[in-house]
Amino acid sequence: MLRDLLLVLLAASTALGAALPTTTACITPQKRPSWHDMRETDKKAYLAANVCLLTSPQKLNRLPGAKTRWDELVSLHQIHALQIHTTGQFLPYHRYYLNILSFLLQECGYSGPLPYWDETRDAGKFSSSPVFDPATGFGGSGKGPQNCVADGPFVNLTVNIGPGFKSQPRCVNRRITNALSNQCGATQVAAATSGSTYTQALDAIYSGPHLLGHMALAMMDGDSITSSGDPLFFLHHGFMDKMWWDWQSKDLTKRLKDISGLNAQDPAVGFSEFPGGMEVESAMWGKPTPEILAVTPDPTSGDGGKTITLGHVMSSLGIIPNVTVADVMDIKGGYLCYEYV
Repeated sequence: MLRDLLLVLLAASTALGAALPTTTACITPQKRPSWHDMRETDKKAYLAANVCLLTSPQKLNRLPGAKTRWDELVSLHQIHALQIHTTGQFLPYHRYYLNILSFLLQECGYSGPLPYWDETRDAGKFSSSPVFDPATGFGGSGKGPQNCVADGPFVNLTVNIGPGFKSQPRCVNRRITNALSNQCGATQVAAATSGSTYTQALDAIYSGPHLLGHMALAMMDGDSITSSGDPLFFLHHGFMDKMWWDWQSKDLTKRLKDISGLNAQDPAVGFSEFPGGMEVESAMWGKPTPEILAVTPDPTSGDGGKTITLGHVMSSLGIIPNVTVADVMDIKGGYLCYEYV
């Protein structure tokens, strides 16, 4: 009897361990550069790995609409959309989301640094940034009625997730508006990271450089649900992650534990940048389908309520192990091991 009990406990322990991230000391953090400063060979390798994911078949066989490995990544953003925008999850989940991309790029042979875009260098003139170089960048603004990218590595490639909560094939598309990119300058970034609490920093980053950057780029039809269909999304969110880390670094003792907010949207508010709450906003992009709802994680997992805690569990639905918010608070804490340069 005792032997059977021990075997059950051992099996449970093994299963639990498989779901947890491996944490080791962060001795040599990987340096994440701005695209401006990235070596040309790394740029080309990074872009090639993105193309590889966009053209490789999906593996999980459980994410609605996904046909490629890239679709699975975009599907995660779609599935979690109402949990990771206008909530306390926004910054930690997108930090985790960048880590998912890093893992997937390794499947395509890329082991170089994960870049970000220092948008302060190009504020007001996004379209002339080296980020949009057709040979060593992401291609420029889209053309035609669908704003499909017309040059660069992502021409004629298809994303099958979106728009909104649909699953319909679309080209990689964007539309650059230089005037809106003014709001991603050094002055605006400094203002967004000047607050003393996580709530203040979260609101200022989300509604400031994050939102205005998205508006200036209008990736994937400007769709909040599936904008990660454009690989450029991850450079923009790398910059948001750096902003959060810069804010945290001003007082690590306090800010590595400072987390607050809801773990899912308030239906009466929905996305804070749109009026009318969830029901009204659903006219833009629909509602999660039964297939999406069937794989959507419980937003209160690890919290025991509607307010996010350090114990909140974040999921990639099988791409990499689940983690808690506590795991991603420190980018040099062991689970993560990188720094921005």
